[in-house]
Amino acid sequence: MKKLIVALFIGLSLFGISQTVFAMGKADEGLTDEYFSIAQAYNELKKYDKAIDFYKKAEHAEKYKRAAKYNLAQVYAQKKDWKNCIKYIKPLHDEAPENIKITSAYAYALASAGKTDEALNLYKKIYEKNPETPEYFFNYVRLLIIAKKYDEAKNKLEESKEKFKEEKEIKTIKELKEKIEKLLNPPSKKTKNKETKNNTTETKENTKNKDKKVKKDDNKKSEKKK
Repeated sequence: MKKLIVALFIGLSLFGISQTVFAMGKADEGLTDEYFSIAQAYNELKKYDKAIDFYKKAEHAEKYKRAAKYNLAQVYAQKKDWKNCIKYIKPLHDEAPENIKITSAYAYALASAGKTDEALNLYKKIYEKNPETPEYFFNYVRLLIIAKKYDEAKNKLEESKEKFKEEKEIKTIKELKEKIEKLLNPPSKKTKNKETKNNTTETKENTKNKDKKVKKDDNKKSEKKK
């Protein structure tokens, strides 16, 4: 899902204070700004386990409750821990089902967790409300492909020719069509073996020609010396 802005790392002295608070088992509301900033910094450094610890402390404060949950979902997505990702993104979606950013993230998490039909139904609502937006259209088609609804995906792409005519959009349509064709008609084992054999033969031939050339050059140098 989206990259965060790089955060400045907090000084070591704050960690000492934080550890005392953790030992007490209570999150001081006055320190939640620092907790959230530390979490953001660890997230940017890709130290996800550390980021999770601090986001969980920040989420106890009303001020950061939703932001911390969203970022926890994002961090778990980076770790490909889809169970925990869904755990944090689902309540946010339930609170604000009309929020496209949250719904998209939730659909992505569901699809990544293998719940493709659920993800498809969810994202379909976004697409149907914004049928002219290329991003939503192509993401919907990608989900159709993941859900193995190839005919529907192909039909959508055919319909889109009149709607999306920018060079980038035409290229995406072509790429998605090619992807569907490869999935519907994967190369046979015999074809794969033949291609591998041809590549091996070609490599051997190139090596042989190269060796001949080197030998020829060496002979020329020897003759010149004589």
